[in-house]
Amino acid sequence: MTKGTPSFGKHQTISHINCRRCGRHSYHIKKQSCSACGFPRSKIRQESWRRKLTNRSARKSVKILHMKQKTAYRGK
Repeated sequence: MTKGTPSFGKHQTISHINCRRCGRHSYHIKKQSCSACGFPRSKIRQESWRRKLTNRSARKSVKILHMKQKTAYRGK
C-alpha cells in the first residue's frame, strides 16, 4: 500500500463526534466513550499532568529577580 494521496481516500468514516457532557469533539462512536471527560462514567476523567500544579505558599517566598527594583524619584 502506498503512503500518498490514494491512502487519504480511506479517511471517510467518522470516529469522533461532539460529547454531550463536555462538548468537545472527542466522543468515540464505536467505543461509546469520550476521551476528554470519560462520559458515560460518573466521574470526570482527570490526570495530574493535565493541570499545572501551583504551590502558592512557595511562590510568595521567592524573590522576583527579573523585575527592576522601584526607587523613589530624586529630582529637583
